[in-house]
Amino acid sequence: MTRVHALAVFALLGAGLLVTARSAAGPDKIAFPANWKSGVLYTITDRYDIKQYRELYATPEAVKAAKEGKPLPSGTVLTLVQYKAQLDAQGNPLKDARGRFLKGDLVAYAVMEKRTGWGSEYPDDLRNGEWEYSVFGADRSFNDKANYKACFQCHKPHDKQDFVISYPALAGKMAVASPAPPAAGGGAGVTISGFAFAPGSVSVPAGRSITWTNSDESPHQITVPGAARKTDFVFKGQSASLTFPEAGVYPYNCALHPNMKGAVEVTK
Repeated sequence: MTRVHALAVFALLGAGLLVTARSAAGPDKIAFPANWKSGVLYTITDRYDIKQYRELYATPEAVKAAKEGKPLPSGTVLTLVQYKAQLDAQGNPLKDARGRFLKGDLVAYAVMEKRTGWGSEYPDDLRNGEWEYSVFGADRSFNDKANYKACFQCHKPHDKQDFVISYPALAGKMAVASPAPPAAGGGAGVTISGFAFAPGSVSVPAGRSITWTNSDESPHQITVPGAARKTDFVFKGQSASLTFPEAGVYPYNCALHPNMKGAVEVTK
C-alpha cells in the first residue's frame, strides 16, 4: 500500500456498524467497515496517476447533513473502495462509453471515522477535528504501513467542510474543471485535473514561470526535488507559479500524491 492510497479518503458507510473504540489515538481505533455495501454510492472517481477506479459510499444521514451544509454527525464512517482499472495491452486504462475507467480487481479500503471526543490527542497543527483514518487491504486486514500522517495533512486544509475532501460531492454539488491560464510574461500553464498534470511536459525559456491551476477537490503541492523548489498547497480553483532561471530538465511531482509526475524543460 503506497502513501497515495491513504491520502484521499471520501465515502460514508451505512448504519449499524459496530466499532471497537480505544482510548489512544491512532488508526487501529477504527474497525473494518464490514457493512460498507449498505451505504449509498454517491460518486465514482478515476485516479489517473495510479490507474484506479474508486467508489464512494455514504449513509443517508450524512448525505442529509452535507446537503444542509452541516458537519457530518458523530458515528459517521467514510469508506473509499479502491479497485485497479482494467488495462489494455499498452498498460492504458480501458474506458466505458462515458469515458470512465472499467473496474478491475479490488485493491484496498481507505476509511475515516468521526466520533465525539476523538482527536484530542493530536497537536493543533495536525488534528482533523474528531476524525481518525485507517486503511485495510483487499483481504480486510489492517495496514500498519500506510502513511497516516499524510492523511491528516491532506485533509487538514478542508476544515471549513468538516475535513472531508469529497464534501461537495456528498452534498450533490458538481465540480467543473477549468483549463489553466497561460502564465504571465510568456510562461506556460499546466492544469491539474483527475490527479494528473496536463500537459505532462512543458518547455519554457530560462527565467520564465510555470503556473499550475488546480481543478481537483483535493489540494496539491508542486515540488521540484532537483531544484529544491516547491509551491504552497494549491486548493481547488487556485494557481501557483515557479520560476526556472537556469536551463535544464526538471522532473517534478505532487508532494501529497507522489505518483503525480511531470517535467519542465528550460531552454537557453
